[in-house]
Amino acid sequence: MRLRAAAGAVLVVGAVSGCAATNEPAEVGDKPVDRVLVVSLPGVAWEDISDAKLPNLERFVDDAAIADMSTRVGRVSATSTDAYLTIGAGTRALAPDIDVAVALEPDERYGGVPAAEILDRRLGAIPSGIAYLPVGAAIDRNDRSAYGAEVGLLGQQLADAGIARAVVANADAVEGFVSDDPPPDGSYARGAATMLMGEDGVVPDGAVSRRLLVDDPNAPFGWRLDHTAVLDALDSEWNTTGRLVAVVEASDLSRAAAYRPRATRAQGKDLRHQALVDADELLGEVLQRVDPSRDAVLVVSPVGPAGAPDLGMVALRAPGVEPGLLQSATTRRDGYVLMADVMPTILSLLGEEPPDGIEGRSFQVGSPGAHFRVRRLVDETDDAAFRDRMLPLVVVLISAFAALLALATAVRDRLGSRAPRLLQGLAFAALGIVPATFLVSRIGGVGGKPILYLLSLAVIAAVLGTVAWLVERRRPGVGALVGVGFTVVLVTADVLAGAPLQMNTVFGYSVAVAGRFTGLGNLAFALFGSASIVLAALIVDRVGPRGLRLACLLLVAVVLIEGLPMLGADVGGLVSMVPAFGVTLLLLAGRRVTGREIGYLAAATFGVLLAFAFVDAARPAQSQTHLARLAQHLIAGRWGAFGDTLARRWQASFGGAELAAWGGVFLLILVVGLYVTFVAKRWMGPEAPRRTGPAVAGAVGLGVLAVVGLVANDSSIAVPATMLIVVVPVVVLQVLATEGAT
Repeated sequence: MRLRAAAGAVLVVGAVSGCAATNEPAEVGDKPVDRVLVVSLPGVAWEDISDAKLPNLERFVDDAAIADMSTRVGRVSATSTDAYLTIGAGTRALAPDIDVAVALEPDERYGGVPAAEILDRRLGAIPSGIAYLPVGAAIDRNDRSAYGAEVGLLGQQLADAGIARAVVANADAVEGFVSDDPPPDGSYARGAATMLMGEDGVVPDGAVSRRLLVDDPNAPFGWRLDHTAVLDALDSEWNTTGRLVAVVEASDLSRAAAYRPRATRAQGKDLRHQALVDADELLGEVLQRVDPSRDAVLVVSPVGPAGAPDLGMVALRAPGVEPGLLQSATTRRDGYVLMADVMPTILSLLGEEPPDGIEGRSFQVGSPGAHFRVRRLVDETDDAAFRDRMLPLVVVLISAFAALLALATAVRDRLGSRAPRLLQGLAFAALGIVPATFLVSRIGGVGGKPILYLLSLAVIAAVLGTVAWLVERRRPGVGALVGVGFTVVLVTADVLAGAPLQMNTVFGYSVAVAGRFTGLGNLAFALFGSASIVLAALIVDRVGPRGLRLACLLLVAVVLIEGLPMLGADVGGLVSMVPAFGVTLLLLAGRRVTGREIGYLAAATFGVLLAFAFVDAARPAQSQTHLARLAQHLIAGRWGAFGDTLARRWQASFGGAELAAWGGVFLLILVVGLYVTFVAKRWMGPEAPRRTGPAVAGAVGLGVLAVVGLVANDSSIAVPATMLIVVVPVVVLQVLATEGAT
């Protein structure tokens, strides 16, 4: 049995690897450039390009590879400084709590004090360029954060390679100050400097002072960018420096966004439209200085529009880069990249090797020459917004349905003689709800229409439930297998096909949330894992000991689907499934679960994780996922970084280091208590094989999956709660079946 299982696993890995090797996306940077120009358009999305007349941006996009870019850091929307720090670190980063976006030139004044004096006190020297004042606070905060970003890494990499850096930006936002006085604290908005600053917080060249602004009573806060001053600051570096990375921010867009709460809705809309037009004009003037044969231009929106999904636009034009849809190894989905991917992309464009240990991966062109690219991205953003609006309602309705089903089953004796049959039908329909939430996304015309969406969801669930019910009538005991099998088979087929059903679905992932763009997310893992355990237990319950081999093959296949980097690529799911599935199989086989078995399972979990990580590390660099970073840490002997990665995942699940510590204590007490109470004393006696039936094995396996899944994933209580959607209908069916048998 073990030999056949291993052979099957090898065949699956080989087949999947072979499939993954075809149609690989083209990586940028095949033709290195000397200069990279980054034009930042804060708060601009693809919908703006569809609606507004922005001729320069439209012409640029026609010749560029494009995508949506996630503008979230963890579970929250990034501020502009968060975003620029993230780009500069290649890993999600957070702005400090003080002087958030204060970057100064030495000849400025800050709070009435010469900037040179402040810089000398804080930095120990007076730099000749632009200095980010709270660089020390930024380093401290990110050292303590769940992400561990190394702020200023991009700037340091460029400095070490001898590549010049310049930033031209000023989004200061305050009304009523005069040119001779400094704006009050809190109004500085110069976070763009953090994108190219080094570890010392300094950008050698560029301009961020109020010299870039001119008085304009019709503009937000009465100020706007002086395009002549911006272009002069850019020209002083662009025309005189060899290898260079320059950032130009269309800062009026940020000012318009900051001013919007102060204006009427109509006026705020007009001010933003004018800022868009001005930004497009600035982009056209900047592009006139670029040589397309030797320069790369990257247009990005570091933050999304206010009130819209957290997605900004990104467009790349460079030698050797064909127009199409961008992706990266972190997203593996055409049309989507992360902010952290910008940093390695810039380095790759320059022919420099991105550093190890960062989250980001270089852009790739996934679908060259795709038609209607902008329209597609706009539609998918709308789908994400609709999914996020529907999620609370759908979850509440499903949870309420499951709770009422369980309650009605508990009091079925009071509901009349027909109640068991009705409850059985409803339970089968409940098992159809999970696959229905994925399938309904493929029905055209339901997006944006809540009533039609819910009706379609109910119809699909009813159809699937009816199929399982009809099977149950012909083959008693098989209906539950079919009902649960729908979920397992559907998720498996979806992942093998590239996970098209996961995107913008209730239990999949939203591109606006952007925790994941391919493979399996946390909620899908919870459904997939719990359905697999239940299905394995039902198989053994139905077939007997002969079904153990089939159950083993099923769970091994699910682990491969969940963990292989070219498929699910889910670290948290893998770490949860291996021990949960192992315990389930041991109990199904009538084996005792002793401390030795627990140790073996822990070692197996670590071993499987490493095996998949090294499989990922052996793939081409442009295809590697976050799993490869674990292998890279171990190969380089960075055990501390490896441990930090796991610790941060634990911390993210609880929302803070202190809560994570108390959570660990609580879970340890809970696990030991359950083990002593239910395993050591009751299930290890002489009658253990009889007592550890399929129902007990499934229950214990689900418990392990819930506890470890709570810790290993960053969705906290949502993981075990989602599992109940599968478990409750099966329990109802088993209760009704037992009653019918007696």
